[in-house]
Amino acid sequence: MVKAALAGLGFMGKTHLGIYLNKLKNVKVTAICDGSRETLNMKTLDAGGNIKTGGTTVDLSGIKKYTEYDVMLKDGGFDFVDICLPTYLHTDTAVKALDAGYHVFCEKPLAGSTSETERIVKKVSETKKLFAVGQCIRFWPAYTEVKHIIDKGEYGSVRYAEFARFSGTPAWAWKNWVLDGNKSGNAALDLHIHDVDMILFLFGKPESVKSAGVFEKNDSISHITTIYKYPDKIINSTGGWICSESFGFNMRAFFILEKATIELDFSRDPVVTVYPDNGAKYPLTLPEGDGYYYELKAFADSVENGSPSGIVTAESAAESVRLCLAEIESAKKKTGIPV
Repeated sequence: MVKAALAGLGFMGKTHLGIYLNKLKNVKVTAICDGSRETLNMKTLDAGGNIKTGGTTVDLSGIKKYTEYDVMLKDGGFDFVDICLPTYLHTDTAVKALDAGYHVFCEKPLAGSTSETERIVKKVSETKKLFAVGQCIRFWPAYTEVKHIIDKGEYGSVRYAEFARFSGTPAWAWKNWVLDGNKSGNAALDLHIHDVDMILFLFGKPESVKSAGVFEKNDSISHITTIYKYPDKIINSTGGWICSESFGFNMRAFFILEKATIELDFSRDPVVTVYPDNGAKYPLTLPEGDGYYYELKAFADSVENGSPSGIVTAESAAESVRLCLAEIESAKKKTGIPV
C-alpha cells in the first residue's frame, strides 16, 4: 500500500482522486490540497473537462485537507505527491516535493518552457526520486494496442500517419488560466502535446517541423497543424479547441502501413479498426479502462515496487515540451524549424 497526496482539485485532480479512491486498491489518499475550502469539502467528483469521468459521490473524511501546499509537504504522511495544478505552477511545486523527499507524479505538460523542464529533470536526477508525467495517451488502450501492432511489424513499416484532437473552447479551468497562453501555452502546449508525445513515442524525434496556427488576439495559438519530417515516412498532426460547444471532444489517428491501414476514432464503435491488405477488416479488442487509470496504476506500482515503469520519464516529457515549443515557433515564424 502506498500513500498519496493530491495537489489541485480541478477537472484533472478530481479525475485522479476518483481513480485513487475507487479503482486502485494499493493506493490510500492521505492528504489533499486546494486553494478553495469549498472544493476540499466536496461531496461529488463532478467537474468540467473534455472527457467525462462521472460524478461519483465521495467521502473525504479521514483525509487531511490543506489550502497551503508547503504546509502539506511539511506535515507529510504520504509517499508521493500527485500535482494537478495549472501548468505555470508545475516547476516550483514539483521541485519542492522532490526536495522534501517525495516521489512525484505531475500532470502534463511538464512545464511551459525548456528552462523549466531542465530544472525539473535536473532535480529528479539529483534526488533519485521516482517521477512521471501525465502523458496519458502512452497508456490509452486504443493507442497502446496500435503501438503493439506497429512494434511487432506484422504489417510492415508505417508509411504515413496522422493524428487529430478537436475540442470546444475549455471553460472549466480555474480563473480561465488555460486560455492565458502565458500560463498554459494554450492549445498547442496543453492539448496538442498529447499527439506530439505519441508521435515521439512511436517514431522518435523528427528532423524538423513545419507548423501553421490559428492565432487569437493575444497572439496565443488556439489550433495548430504540423508536418514532421522523417526520412522514411510522412507524419502530420492537428489539434485545438476552436470547435463549437455542441461538437464536444474527439481524438483520432490514422496509419497506413506497408500491408494494412489502421483507423482510430473515438467517435466510432469500434474505436480501432484494422484493414489488412489481404483479408477482412477487423476491430481491435481493447482492454477496459482509460489512459488516466493505467498511468496512475503504473506509477503507484512503481512507488510500491521501487522501480520506474520507464514509459514516461521526466526526460521524455521534457522532449515533448521542447518539440511543441518548436512547433509554436514554426507557426509564428511561418517557416520550418530543425529539431
